[in-house]
Amino acid sequence: MAAEMDGENGSSNLTQDLSSGDHKLKHYFALYTYHANRPSVQEGGQEVDRNDSTVANFLQREATSNRDFSLSIIATDLIAEQETELREFIFKRLSRGTVYGGSGNVNTVDISNEPLSCYYYLLRQQTIPDDSELDQDEQTNTFYTSIEYVICLLMDTSAALELFRPELDAYSEGLLAVLDSEAKELIKIQHYLEQWYQQAAEYVCRCTDRFQDDLSLLIHTALLDEKLNYVGGDEELRSDVTKFVQVCSLSDLLQHMSDSDTNSQGTSSSEPTLIDLESNVSHDQADGKSADSSSQPVQLVFDDCTQHFHNAESSPFCEEWTRLLLTSSSVGNPANLRQIIEDCKLRTIQDLNTLKRLVRQAESDHYALYRAFAFLRDCGNGAVLLRHIWKDENTVTSQDTQSVLHVLEEFISQNGCFAKS
Repeated sequence: MAAEMDGENGSSNLTQDLSSGDHKLKHYFALYTYHANRPSVQEGGQEVDRNDSTVANFLQREATSNRDFSLSIIATDLIAEQETELREFIFKRLSRGTVYGGSGNVNTVDISNEPLSCYYYLLRQQTIPDDSELDQDEQTNTFYTSIEYVICLLMDTSAALELFRPELDAYSEGLLAVLDSEAKELIKIQHYLEQWYQQAAEYVCRCTDRFQDDLSLLIHTALLDEKLNYVGGDEELRSDVTKFVQVCSLSDLLQHMSDSDTNSQGTSSSEPTLIDLESNVSHDQADGKSADSSSQPVQLVFDDCTQHFHNAESSPFCEEWTRLLLTSSSVGNPANLRQIIEDCKLRTIQDLNTLKRLVRQAESDHYALYRAFAFLRDCGNGAVLLRHIWKDENTVTSQDTQSVLHVLEEFISQNGCFAKS
């Protein structure tokens, strides 16, 4: 396939769009149908999901089989010349066989001589058809022709779309409901795609603007992985808050660290991952007692333009995090706000690892025990750190470590550090 347009027309138009406003940069979308040859699941056999070498061979065969495919535009807000340049860019990546479903990619593409950040996502069929769904010709071959989609979302490179990859992945998957509906209307598809930046990135700004100082309560709830119940509020508001809590949570970052540690288990690791996310161990359960049944979920009550929290707490660290988000240089810029969030999460992970080292040293060194107490007292985030270290199955299984943690909690209780208000 060849796409031949020089894109000279519309270059000034694109430049004008991108330069209008400090943070209100123009964003674009394009949706393509992708007809490709896929290896038949029967040839791979049932072991395709179990054997690593078979999976690798399957993906390699799939990549080499996709030399002959078609890419057709369904909807876009780019002009013809710009869309043609984008199609050439996507075609090259698809032809290399390196684009897989389930996770989007972000690269820079020149559209009308303007560098844009391009997020693209292969929206694949949920199931591979069996023999009963294939026509006569397909049943006799080792390949079948799939009908899939490629979603492209573009914006100025300053938008830092790579920071919003999880949200963009989820938003792209959400398009399936529109595409699979019986009344597949182009207007609905276009409307969904037009909202991509508003829904996948600007929610950070909306939450910051609405909650202001109360943002520290929301952040603390996210860091503790507390259950959050809503009272009132419309669907969009609840969706914004849910996404904000998810992005402030440590779960994804800790899971990534856990996966990295698992992959390196063949060699000795002096610094294993702090948290076992699959563990439900609490400090009460580690002591042989049931979990605290008096714990109440955080309740968020919306009332017109205000909100009220019940059973929510904050901390000096979360208040500092909130002040960073509310600075004038960051408000209104999703990329800056998201970078602040990622930096604060990284600092929390570093503090977790520091506490773990101190706790291990405290098993045989009383001075290290005091340093662990002083660290928890002064870091401004002690409740979060203690909550997560109790979740570390590898740590709390040691009786010595449990004893250290109990002593730390007793010191903290006696000194009134980060006690519930």
